[in-house]
Amino acid sequence: MDNKSENLNATKLKQLLKEAKSEVARGDYEEAIDICKQTLKLDKHNYFAYVFLGKSYSCLDSGDISKNIENAISAYREAIDSIPSNLLAWKGLFKLFEERQTMIFPHIIPLEMYFTLCDQYSDLLQEQQQSLVELIHNIRMLRKAVPDIEYMFLQTMRPGVPLAEKIGRHLIKPQDCLKELLSLTLTTEQSEVSKIVSRERLKLSANDPDYQIKINQLAWEVYKNSKCDEYFNQLVNITDNDEERNELEIKWLDHRITVLHSMPADTKHTLYGIIKTMVEDLVLVDTSSVRAWKLYFEWQDYQDLNSLDSKLVLRFFKKFPNEPLAVILYSWLFSFFSKYDTTSFNITDSNDKKVNESRSNDKELADNDFNREELTNEEDIEELKEMLEQDEDSPILLESDILTSLIEYIPKAQTSALAHRIVSQYYILSREYEAALPYIKTGTSLVANSIKSLGATLPNSKLAFTLNLATVYTYFDFKRNYKTALALYEKILTVEPHNASAKLGKGLIFIEMENWKEANNLLLDVRKEFSENMEIVSALGWTYTNLHQYDEAIDILNTALKNMKGTDILSIELHTMTLWRLAKTYLSIQEAKEIENTSKDLSLVNLAYQLLIKSLKLLETFSLSFSTLGHIYTEYYNDEQRAFGCYYKAFELNSGDIIAAEYIIRKYTNAENWSAAHAIAEALVQSDGAKKYLKSLSWPYRVVGISHLERQQEAESIEWFQSALRIDKEDIESWVGLGQAYVGCGRIEASIKVFEKAIELDSNHLYAKLFLAESLSNIGEYEDSILLLKELTLSSLDQEVFHATYASTLTNYATDLYNRGFLTKSIKVSVEAIDSIYHLFVDLQTHPQIAWISLFSSLQLFISVQSKIEELPIETLVSIFETVKNLQIEELDAIDKINLESILSSTDDDNITIACKFLVLSSKCAFTSGTNSETSATVKSSLWHNIGVSELVSLLMLRLPESRDAAIFSFKKAIEYQSNSTKSWIALGISTMDINWRVSQHCFIKSIALSPKDTEVWFNLSLLALKAKDLDFARQVLARTQSIAPQESSPWLGMALLLEKEGNTQESINMFSHAYILANGRSKVAQLLYAKNTLQNQIGYSKTENNLDSLEELSTAAYALEQYLKKSPNDAYALQSSLLVLERLHQYLYADKLASRLSEILEKRFEKTQDEKELYNFAIIKSQISRIQLGLGNYETSIDNANLSQGIIQEYDSSLALSCQISNNICLGLAYYFLDDYDKTLEHFQILTKLSEDSKYLVILVSKVLYDIGSEESKMIALDELTEYIAINGNELLVTLTIAAISLLENHVDILETILQDLQNISLSEKIKDTHLSLQFLILNLVKKLERTSSSSELPLFQQTAFFFPNNDRSWKNLSEKISLRVASEGQNKLTAEQLSEKYSEMSNLRNIQRSLFLTPWSAKSLKSLNECF
Repeated sequence: MDNKSENLNATKLKQLLKEAKSEVARGDYEEAIDICKQTLKLDKHNYFAYVFLGKSYSCLDSGDISKNIENAISAYREAIDSIPSNLLAWKGLFKLFEERQTMIFPHIIPLEMYFTLCDQYSDLLQEQQQSLVELIHNIRMLRKAVPDIEYMFLQTMRPGVPLAEKIGRHLIKPQDCLKELLSLTLTTEQSEVSKIVSRERLKLSANDPDYQIKINQLAWEVYKNSKCDEYFNQLVNITDNDEERNELEIKWLDHRITVLHSMPADTKHTLYGIIKTMVEDLVLVDTSSVRAWKLYFEWQDYQDLNSLDSKLVLRFFKKFPNEPLAVILYSWLFSFFSKYDTTSFNITDSNDKKVNESRSNDKELADNDFNREELTNEEDIEELKEMLEQDEDSPILLESDILTSLIEYIPKAQTSALAHRIVSQYYILSREYEAALPYIKTGTSLVANSIKSLGATLPNSKLAFTLNLATVYTYFDFKRNYKTALALYEKILTVEPHNASAKLGKGLIFIEMENWKEANNLLLDVRKEFSENMEIVSALGWTYTNLHQYDEAIDILNTALKNMKGTDILSIELHTMTLWRLAKTYLSIQEAKEIENTSKDLSLVNLAYQLLIKSLKLLETFSLSFSTLGHIYTEYYNDEQRAFGCYYKAFELNSGDIIAAEYIIRKYTNAENWSAAHAIAEALVQSDGAKKYLKSLSWPYRVVGISHLERQQEAESIEWFQSALRIDKEDIESWVGLGQAYVGCGRIEASIKVFEKAIELDSNHLYAKLFLAESLSNIGEYEDSILLLKELTLSSLDQEVFHATYASTLTNYATDLYNRGFLTKSIKVSVEAIDSIYHLFVDLQTHPQIAWISLFSSLQLFISVQSKIEELPIETLVSIFETVKNLQIEELDAIDKINLESILSSTDDDNITIACKFLVLSSKCAFTSGTNSETSATVKSSLWHNIGVSELVSLLMLRLPESRDAAIFSFKKAIEYQSNSTKSWIALGISTMDINWRVSQHCFIKSIALSPKDTEVWFNLSLLALKAKDLDFARQVLARTQSIAPQESSPWLGMALLLEKEGNTQESINMFSHAYILANGRSKVAQLLYAKNTLQNQIGYSKTENNLDSLEELSTAAYALEQYLKKSPNDAYALQSSLLVLERLHQYLYADKLASRLSEILEKRFEKTQDEKELYNFAIIKSQISRIQLGLGNYETSIDNANLSQGIIQEYDSSLALSCQISNNICLGLAYYFLDDYDKTLEHFQILTKLSEDSKYLVILVSKVLYDIGSEESKMIALDELTEYIAINGNELLVTLTIAAISLLENHVDILETILQDLQNISLSEKIKDTHLSLQFLILNLVKKLERTSSSSELPLFQQTAFFFPNNDRSWKNLSEKISLRVASEGQNKLTAEQLSEKYSEMSNLRNIQRSLFLTPWSAKSLKSLNECF
């Protein structure tokens, strides 16, 4: 039964499989799938059912294709698992892979599984001896279609992987596979590292010292599982090409170092050892990796710098000649401080040969030195001379080339600890300790960083930098750093208890501290341990010298000399140092004997001299020997020339030699060679070797500061003087120098404090007082300055500089007083200045240039303030000029004919003329006494310019043609010597303005080209244009001048003159006023022009005396003219203008004085010239004097002057003559009226009415006088005159107001009503003219007189008045007292203090009454009002 059942099943299976096969062949895959599933139910391991099922699913395009593919793969896998050796399922599976590559990989089948299947399939094909072509093709197609397969493909195809061994050669070369795999892996790792760093960076602080290390360590998560090292190893092993292998090894090294940076600290040492071995191997095979070479030298950790492998260094340099570390290593090999025998190097460069030859010669000299016979003294001197004069072919300069290379390349080797070690060591051996310090610190940091980030083992480098740092601190800034140095030495000895350098360093610290006892004790102990170390023995001997134990010192130093070996530069230096120490020991013995006066024998000095010569033969660059030789030549041999040579050579070799520097600087400063002294002092200050001495010495800084002052570089000198004072606060000369520097920089207040400090330190320092006086003078504190200078001149009667400065300060003070308007006092001070100059010239017989300038300025002041010209000390001036031997300038004297003889012989000259001639003579004397063949052209030009100025002043004052010619000659001479002198060109233009405008214009244009922003030249050019009537050009020039300097008065004055010339009166008035304000009322021209402008604005415009604006303008003009007349008291125009102003201000007394002076001037002019114009002017002035006398109440004098004027003026026919006649008749009429001679009064008034019938002012004046006579008849005549005038000329406000006033006073009731109506009906134009509100006042009084009560009928009048004059407080009085007070107090119109006080008082409240009393405390009315408040 069972067999039958099995047969039935087998038959059914076969049938189902046939059906499935048929359905697959027909393409009915769904049916085939169902049949296969039925088959599998009967036989779940049926191989062919799975194959057909896989085939059906793979071909089925309906439904979920991805799911179908998964089912297909699963079916094929089941078939393979059931019968692995059958290829049918394998072929179906890989065919499916080929057809559905993008859908399967890597989403359905992982790539790793794919290559596992490939490996199994290849094994089966090989077993059955089938072709692998289809499989290889399948892999190739898949590689092209699926990019993500590349990494897994390369992993599978690398050497050593089974699949690669079978089919790898058909797909990719092993070397290419590894290259691509390595590149892909490195890129992937780098990308992952970047992501991690970007993510974690923000969690770290950038200020953390270990920030970079922590950043590097973030990559360890990626690198710890990296297979790159394995890949590099495989690739290097299979690469046959040397160049390619070299490049691979370089990349491998870089990768390993990157990984090393990221490793944890406790694991770094293993990889560091591997990398170090790799680096050594790379260098051994002469790798092209500069990094490998650099790491090789860095990681060798040499015990000292003389342990370098010179052959490797040379190979390194030849291979990489531009690599900074290679250049630095190469430079070290050839430096004097290295112990390498450079003669053994195979160097072809000529410069290197020269170095070798020089060093060989030096060593040969050192070897043979003590085998020579002693030279004679003369021979020694000659050899020493040759040393001092050695040229620039010395090997020392070749050594400087080495230093240049080190300095040039060390910035390019910032990551090399070895490079910093070499440079720092070089500087230390060169005794440039400060220069070494930054390289030591950087090198120490680099070593620490290498240990920390790479796990490097660098104990020797660390120890070397520590020792170098301790050495630097031993010598550099010793007082601050010696404790640190001791601690460093102790640290070294803790690690290496027997380190000789550290123990010697401790001893040197005691030596630097000059603690000779401690140094001696320490070095004695060290010597026991290191008895063969001659450096320790020499230092020990030196301690005995300084302990004054000379015998022990000599024994030990001689012992050291006998046992010294070696020909390297350090050994030679030690040998030389010991010779010098022995020489110093002998000199110390000599000095001790001299102190004790026991001997004057120079044998010890000679012995020391011989030792120093020997030391210099051994090492010509040893500065201490030269310095000590300088001392011997100075103190014992008295040979200053050789002493200077030795000291200079010593300083050349060692710029920190303080003794040599002091000697040289003293020599230079005594010779006033400050430039050379500056160079020495600055080099000393900048030297490392002098730092410890400069902590307590201020003079080097002071010398540099003074040299800067000598070169007028005050700003640079300040810091030097301040540095000197930081060292020594009691350095008086530095205080004085600092004060002078402040003065030069314009910081006068600061200089005063500094000079006061210097005087505080030394009250007898005369020059500090002198400079203080000058500074006080510079800020205008002339009184204090003069007091100081007086004290100096009294204490030092024969000191020229004090008296000259005193005279100059007095002159400056006088000029300042003049500019501030204190003219009288300025003349008094000028007289004192001339007396001081007299003392200089006559008593001291000196003629300093500054004194001539002071005299020139003093004479200019006398000429400027002519009102005090009588105080000119003529006799003193004559005595001054008589002291000058040569007063003649022949070519100039022939033009102006001014000399001392002509001045003394003239009897007609007034003081002004004498002063002008003395001014010219003083400028000539300054020229003759201040010039010689060596005088510079600039100075000569300046002196000629001064002469020209004096001649020009004489021209302006005396109007002498020869003065103009002399001025032109002088200015031409000044320009000849200095053609770019703007002032000289301007002055020449002014001098030629009246004789040739073209030449003048050329001069001004030349000045503009030289100084385009000089307003003086532009102003003069505009005046020339005005003079030539070229108004358009003048306007353009003045506009340019205003734009350049709007704050100056001159361009505004020029514009005012231009507008006046054009007839624009109002604008010119404004311009004159503005110019006067800008000049602050002190410009002489502005004073006169402002007064003229004010008078033109006032006269003829009916401005009354109660107009405060008018009074203010007149008062200002009066002040301006008063100041002007102090400077030019005999200016007739200014005097006449002053009379007009003073007459209107009722200042008759002062006006009377000026009138008398003007009258005298005009009389003299007429007597001299007999000119009718002068007589005419005299008559006009007499008319004016008559008015002044009338104002003074001198009626008889007024009548006399009026009659005199009338007698002259009546012969002339002009408007001015008519005005003068009217004025005379008015004066005569009023004078007779006040003398009660009414007949003559009426007589002259009748004449007046005939002269000017239509003058309302004359009619009103006559009417007032007639009314004042008092008779009824005269009063009626007065009214008749007024009414008659109205009848003829029409209604006139002033006349109508006068009639109303008389009617009110006389109580003419019958006409009051008519007058009131006339006043009320007066036209608006007339009302507007009533600025003083007289109309309103009279209407109110008429209303009261007519016994009317104020009603609303008067309100429109008040409102109208307020509308016309809103800024007049009185126009508001009848409307609102509060508004009236506000208008008065807010400055909208001008009131006197009494008027405003009265306004406040009328408010009748306590606050306003208090204000009233504040303004006028004397007001009885306000006091009464205040009393009523209580």
